[in-house]
Amino acid sequence: MSDEMKITSWRELLERTVELGLGAALLTKESATRLVDELVKKGDVSREEGKKLVSDMLEKGRGQKEKMEDFVAEIVERALAKADIARRSQIEEIERRLEEIEKRAAGAE
Repeated sequence: MSDEMKITSWRELLERTVELGLGAALLTKESATRLVDELVKKGDVSREEGKKLVSDMLEKGRGQKEKMEDFVAEIVERALAKADIARRSQIEEIERRLEEIEKRAAGAE
């Protein structure tokens, strides 16, 4: 293992795990707090470091969750475009225009 890949502490292991992506996106405040509490009990981090670590992990998790949601939305959009399926907004616009046409036709009679 190269020097930059070596993990020197539980904290570093936890941070690298969170950086992997999905773990951070699914991390809850309770589970992050529980993990950090264990690190505090073992003496790997101080209480203050632990609070900061929880905060950092949750912030990374929110960012990664947003990225994941954007990625999924893009994939779905592409799939819908290929399938040539009308979106709800398009159908609603057609319905609105049809109602206007029907009103005009009723007024012309």
